[in-house]
Amino acid sequence: MKLIIVYIRQEQLPAIKEAMADAEIFHFTVMPVLGTAPRAEQRTFRGIEQKVTLFKRMRMELIAQDADVEKIIEVVSTGAMNSGGGGRIFVTEVFDAVKIWTGERGDRAI
Repeated sequence: MKLIIVYIRQEQLPAIKEAMADAEIFHFTVMPVLGTAPRAEQRTFRGIEQKVTLFKRMRMELIAQDADVEKIIEVVSTGAMNSGGGGRIFVTEVFDAVKIWTGERGDRAI
């Protein structure tokens, strides 16, 4: 099993969700996060100039069986590119999973 973590801009989320639905991938979690960028921006807030170094991003997480990882990466990448590109995808190993309600473990739990 693998944990796939995706960081994208907020405006990319609808296109990625649509691409995932088309590929019949329905189970994932999305949360708003703040991230840095190699640049800073000057913005005015209530008449005060401020240097902004943290930007709003979305973090998407999903657990997948090893055989599905490449398909998911392709679907997310295609959705992200169709909505302006950018972002990062990270894949890490998951050693075990437990479905609390039934007690199932491993691949059966996802």
